Amino acid sequence: MSQNLMIHWADLTAHKLIAQKGDREEYVLASGITPSGTVHFGNFREVITVDFVARALRARGKKVRFLFSWDDYDTFRKIPVNMPNQELLQKYLFQPIVDTPDPYEREESYARHHEVNFENQLKKMGITADFKYQASKYRAQEYKEWIRKTLIHTQDIKDILNAHRTEPLADSWLPLSIYCKECNRDKISKMTFDGKEKLTYKCELCGHHGEENIESSTRLKLPWRMDWPMRWAFEKVDFEPGGKDHSSQGGSYTTAKEIVKKVYDWDAPVYLQYDFVSIKGSGGKMSSSKGDLVTVDDVLKVYEPEMIRWIFASYKSNVDFSISFD
Repeated sequence: MSQNLMIHWADLTAHKLIAQKGDREEYVLASGITPSGTVHFGNFREVITVDFVARALRARGKKVRFLFSWDDYDTFRKIPVNMPNQELLQKYLFQPIVDTPDPYEREESYARHHEVNFENQLKKMGITADFKYQASKYRAQEYKEWIRKTLIHTQDIKDILNAHRTEPLADSWLPLSIYCKECNRDKISKMTFDGKEKLTYKCELCGHHGEENIESSTRLKLPWRMDWPMRWAFEKVDFEPGGKDHSSQGGSYTTAKEIVKKVYDWDAPVYLQYDFVSIKGSGGKMSSSKGDLVTVDDVLKVYEPEMIRWIFASYKSNVDFSISFD
């Protein structure tokens, strides 16, 4: 390998990936975002980080599968202040994001509105990916055996999580969320598992007493700390970056790395921390829920796509920076 290939951090990461995962023909790279609000320019850093590494691998003659997951089966927990039709959205709190209507009345759902916008922005930036929509995969029961495996390993998962908690999880805790059959919300209490396939629960909001079967249910969802490592194993992911908020000691990457090995018998992907992007003069990181953000489209009104790529390429992934509009 010539020395000039080893200059940029993406080339160093590609070299590390090949060294740790073995020299083979194809590698799986992953990224993902929850469409809980407008996908902003800070979120874009994760995607372009993966794209840089993908290009570095391809320069070495490797095939790459870039998987981009839309976590649209996550719960709609907070209404961003910049969204219209706030009263309408209020009615869908704690339901799946994919079941929440588009407040702009353009797309089939709230989730799809944000997905379409960001996918179009990625096209403008010359980034292509294999988009995965997690609501469809959960509802198609693609993960049912992985959910069963997760529940069977409840005690192992509790031990891993409790090692990084100041207060241990309750004895009755289970590593699963259920959307109530009556009100479609995930505010569940008194969940039990029979050790095979049957789950019972009570909804805190509507009081419904329900029963779900792993073999047939479309209402089961693994919480983030289990969902992330489960998909590493399911998709055989070799590389995925994560934000600074996931990278602290005892954070979600620490526990995911332990869970994926213990529960799902898979080695964690090569990991790269990326830091926040802010707008010069605004202070702090961008937030979808607060609405103080700019999108890739906003930045494209000022900068050419090649210049945006150059800006991101100029900083190591774990260094924060601000983009200027002055």
